[in-house]
Amino acid sequence: MEVKVHYVGMRRFLIFFVLALIAGSLFITQKKEKDDTPLPKKLEKVMRTTRMNTYRDPFYGYVVHYPSFFEQVSNPQVKEKGYCQFRFWNVEQIVQTAFVLPNLDSLTVAQGMARFARELHATYQREEDDGFILSGPLHLEGQEVAGHRFYAKYVQRQKLWFVQILTYPENCTQAVTRLIREIDRWKVWEKKEEKKLPESFGSEPQTTSPYEGPCFPWILITN
Repeated sequence: MEVKVHYVGMRRFLIFFVLALIAGSLFITQKKEKDDTPLPKKLEKVMRTTRMNTYRDPFYGYVVHYPSFFEQVSNPQVKEKGYCQFRFWNVEQIVQTAFVLPNLDSLTVAQGMARFARELHATYQREEDDGFILSGPLHLEGQEVAGHRFYAKYVQRQKLWFVQILTYPENCTQAVTRLIREIDRWKVWEKKEEKKLPESFGSEPQTTSPYEGPCFPWILITN
């Protein structure tokens, strides 16, 4: 069952998140900027004018747009195809992640929204024709991560959920407005026609998920 495989990834996510916060704290103590302008204000200004880069997944062909000053990062723990991650980290950390989950229980859009909203403790949800939006305070293993939020879009394509998630500090909400709009407009593929998915997700349904984690495994990394 898809629900049962969610908890291992959440624990792994928690470890990555705690290590990231520790590293961020060390960074703050070692380096102070001469400019007194708060980072969220600087980031908001840069985000309005920066060029957006395009990433096209080599396996599924989905397209993601991310700010040019974000770095693409890898996670050696993630072996599955269809995963990408982009990050800005300078005291505050903003992470944009995309990945693919099998729809093992053949959930409808409404059923998927209800399930993932419950698991993520989403305080906002919006159903669309072929997917849904979820957002709210970031939770890990049932505990709220103070001062952090998530914004996610799930798009249903054949037997898969294509997912794009943004995690960010609450004080950077205004700064990430452009990224949230990009996620709102996300259609998975840039062309309207349906893409034929790889044979590995062909006629026979899978019995296990390629992901050990929850709806958004491995969002934060430390290296």
